[in-house]
Amino acid sequence: MDDKFVHAKRASRGNSGGLFLSDFRNGRFPFTSINGFKLIDVEYKTPPKDIRHERRDTFNKETRPAFLKHLAATKEKELRAIGIDDFGLELMRNGKSVPGYNVHHKLPIAGGGKNEFGNLIIMPIGPHDELHHRVIDPQLKNKVLENGVKIKLPWTDETVWSRPAQKYEYANAASVVKKALMNKQSVR
Repeated sequence: MDDKFVHAKRASRGNSGGLFLSDFRNGRFPFTSINGFKLIDVEYKTPPKDIRHERRDTFNKETRPAFLKHLAATKEKELRAIGIDDFGLELMRNGKSVPGYNVHHKLPIAGGGKNEFGNLIIMPIGPHDELHHRVIDPQLKNKVLENGVKIKLPWTDETVWSRPAQKYEYANAASVVKKALMNKQSVR
């Protein structure tokens, strides 16, 4: 006899606003921005391995230290606003990374991104990881990246991240209502 009260495991929809992971893989998201980054359409194409390694090596040895020094000299107010203190500023003046923060390539090296200051932003690790794990990575799974693929890329023109008023911005009213209900439930 079947028991109608037995819990059956269902496919997880996570916190995706009713979309499935396959929607995320196809660049369909219930939000238009995440952590202050607007989603824009780009061609993501993996350069040859030797170019990627050269760019990563140059970034580690030259670009990141120069970028950190530049920010410490020109963006102190913005850096303090995201929680970087005197110790962190001194590290940056010496070209060193601040614990808990990441220098993020807006278009990753693996997607053809270059080591230009306009392609870099300093931000806390948590929001940085969300950009990759909630937006970029799902779209790249099982794709042939050497041929190039169109994706939605989180983008900002800023070089220092700032906390947005809302973590997500939604494209339609139904998503906004769902978000409000979810927030209300999480407060209880």
